[in-house]
Amino acid sequence: MICDILSNDLWIAREHLLKNNLSFVIVKNGKILYESFESGIKGILDAVKSYGENFVGSALADKVVGKAVVLVSLKAGVKSIYAKVISEGALDLASKHSISILYDETVKAIMNKSGTDVCPFEKAVASADDPEEAYKILYKMI
Repeated sequence: MICDILSNDLWIAREHLLKNNLSFVIVKNGKILYESFESGIKGILDAVKSYGENFVGSALADKVVGKAVVLVSLKAGVKSIYAKVISEGALDLASKHSISILYDETVKAIMNKSGTDVCPFEKAVASADDPEEAYKILYKMI
C-alpha cells in the first residue's frame, strides 16, 4: 500500500464506495461530486466529459483501477485514488505523476469481464502517455 499524506476526501470516497457498493465515487472538499454503479470505464469517462473541471484536486475511489482509469484521472486533475484492485502498470503511472494511492490488492493486469484476456480498454491505452489522447481513444470505444 502506498500512502503519502492522504486527504480526508480520499477516506470519504473510500468509505462511500465500500458502504454503498458503488463502482466509483469522486469527492472534493468533503462533498460527493459524482457516484456511479455503472461498471467499466464508461461511467468515469461520462463523468469527466460532463464535470471534468470540477474534479481538479479531487479524490477518486474505484473498484478496479488500470492504466486507463489513471490516465482519465490525470486528465481530470484527480490528486488521489483508492482502488480495491489496481494493476501494476496503473500503480507505476500514478506514482510517476505524484497521485497519492491507497489500494487493497495489486494485479499484473486488468482482465476483461470473462477473465480470458487483458481488458480491451487497457490494451487500447497500453502505449499511451498523454492523458488527453488516451481519453479520446477510450471515449471512441464506448
